[in-house]
Amino acid sequence: MGILGLSSLLPACSGCGSAKSTAEEIAAARNAGHSRAIELSDGATTDTLFIENTLLDVRERETRLRSNGHGDAADAYIESFIATLDSVNPSLASILR
Repeated sequence: MGILGLSSLLPACSGCGSAKSTAEEIAAARNAGHSRAIELSDGATTDTLFIENTLLDVRERETRLRSNGHGDAADAYIESFIATLDSVNPSLASILR
């Protein structure tokens, strides 16, 4: 599943801050975070604009998940992103910490 499909997987929940994500939604979020980090593998690109846009997109998607009441999925997404980034591009991961 692509990252764009992740937000459509999770139903909108305006105003509810405690919606529980299903195991399937959390797994999809984890996979999406992993995939986004792979795009930033060491040596994959030196295009700083691409890197910046990717990082902004990652945070925007995390925020959207949280604002729609899917904190569990947002946590899985960002934790997977950072963990994968730490293994594929440790220098960039250290800057983000």
